[in-house]
Amino acid sequence: MLPLIVLASQAAIAATPAPPNNQIIILRETPAPITVTASRNMIRLAETGISISQITLPQIEALSLPLVKDYLTLIPGVAVAQTGPLGAQTQIRIRGAEANHSISFIDGIEMNDPASSGEFRIDTLLSHGIERIEVLRGPQSALWGSQAIGGVISLATRAPVRGSMLYGELQGGSLGTVRGGAGGGWADDSISISGQLSGLSTDGYDSARVGGDKDGYDNVTAHGRIEWKAVSELTLLLVGRHQDSTSRFDGFNFVTGVPRDEPLETQSRQTALRAEAALALLDGQWTTRASFMGVRADNINRRANAFQNRSDGERDLFRLQSTGRVQAGNLTHSLTGALDIETERFISSDANAQAASNQRQRRRQTSLVGEYRLSTSNGFAAGAALRHDMNDRFADATTVRFDAVAPIGDVRLHAAFGTGIADPTFFDQFGFFPGSFQGNPNLVPERSRGVEAGIGWAAGGHSFDVTLFDANLTNEIIGTFNSNTFIAGVANATGRSTRRGVEVAGRAELAKGLTLNTSYTYLDANQQQVAGSAFVREVRRPRHSGSIALNYSSRQFDLSAAAAITGARGDTDFARFVPVTLPAYTLLTLAGAWHISPRIDLTVRVENALDASQVDVFAYRGPGFTAHGGIRFRL
Repeated sequence: MLPLIVLASQAAIAATPAPPNNQIIILRETPAPITVTASRNMIRLAETGISISQITLPQIEALSLPLVKDYLTLIPGVAVAQTGPLGAQTQIRIRGAEANHSISFIDGIEMNDPASSGEFRIDTLLSHGIERIEVLRGPQSALWGSQAIGGVISLATRAPVRGSMLYGELQGGSLGTVRGGAGGGWADDSISISGQLSGLSTDGYDSARVGGDKDGYDNVTAHGRIEWKAVSELTLLLVGRHQDSTSRFDGFNFVTGVPRDEPLETQSRQTALRAEAALALLDGQWTTRASFMGVRADNINRRANAFQNRSDGERDLFRLQSTGRVQAGNLTHSLTGALDIETERFISSDANAQAASNQRQRRRQTSLVGEYRLSTSNGFAAGAALRHDMNDRFADATTVRFDAVAPIGDVRLHAAFGTGIADPTFFDQFGFFPGSFQGNPNLVPERSRGVEAGIGWAAGGHSFDVTLFDANLTNEIIGTFNSNTFIAGVANATGRSTRRGVEVAGRAELAKGLTLNTSYTYLDANQQQVAGSAFVREVRRPRHSGSIALNYSSRQFDLSAAAAITGARGDTDFARFVPVTLPAYTLLTLAGAWHISPRIDLTVRVENALDASQVDVFAYRGPGFTAHGGIRFRL
């Protein structure tokens, strides 16, 4: 049996090259693990100097957590803030960046919500059917465009390599929670077909106080993928996805500064499509891809089942990319050129037909991308990327990225530098509900610069890695408030924000089947809204965070214990508009699987086993101790 969950940096699989900095070890991979986000093309993990973490299927199944955001708490440099119960708004901050400063992909489709604040609705993402979670840290706009300031989150769904597969699970437990799903696929030399259907329903609890109304959550997600090698040179790909979820939540009393029971709910629907044709010539040394990706998102807000308002967004992306590779002796050169044309549309509607927030907006961006990569037979690799964005609503922007990695025996040196941008969201530019919030059409994109450097060691199943990082942010989009008109808005800050820190991770094989993994992040994140004024600590970013995982695997059963440690963070009491401190906490997950047959497991999971008081957003309490059990099969 495979070990359960591994949280390692610079770790190595026996007899394989050491993976790059700060990554979760891959247990079920080929001898050359790959990354799909560190370059515009798939490359080996050992060929990038950028900090990457990966969680693969064995780890996902080991903990059997319901949402992808639960796994992100175990990744260095990632802070997760959940506003109360399951399905409530959840924000992801990478290395101290803002919640809308990262891009999320599912099977290559950019899933950030164009109908909201530009963030990916990570609270809607079920873990069933996900095979790999990859997190790239640091500015990546030169590759992937706007919002990739903190980094990139990429997810891949399960698909067969050859033959057929069928899998499923069913779990139930505390808070009236039931989750389940089924998936399968079939593949041969020319075609691969896969799909999943998953669902989750929970009665929830009251995040405002004990004994109040329960805030439940329901989610149904369907995903399908077909890849067909029409001829030896031409491959066609089609991916489709749809999710529909409803989250019930409390209102907020701005007089008392605490949530209050209200019959509020948000229905979130998102449909995505990717169609691609790839032509490989000259024995695969020259590849050209043409693709179309479309995302439609709706967020509908109701009170006591009565419509209040909604926002609808669309994103269409056409991409043309060509890559040529040349081998000269022990050197491999790769050169990529790409054209991205992105069109976004936004509609907001209020129950009041005269509301100022009723609007329709549209914008377009055309981008040119170039990337060069070099790799050598002795393990040295480097890359450079350049991107120029041409916008019809605000200023054009140019971003760059450089990275390099050099092995010296069992030691690896790695470094990267990049710049990033975050375009204003539709909410920022044009306003949103209520009408007392006004957008600012004169905003300019936020800009960031980041650098990192680290050293790692790996030998005999043990590893250790240290990475230092430093980043700043200018033109940050901040909230404003006019006390005379009681109108809220946004503006570009004249000051700058700084984010620096260190990520440390290690792995040790204690005995056969028994593995210990640890990680720690120190983050110093500060904001300066007005040039020349004092810096203040950024809210909801812990100065200290980390994780510890102890895993045992045998032929009869698997056991896993994973602790996600979150240090004290600052926040704001919006009733008094004063800073508050959120206390530190540790979430301990205990999970196990009894293999009653080679294809059937009985599973059990305990979340927050220490019954810690979890508050990620001021006045909203998290769930306490919960227990769940179920069955899992694979054919």
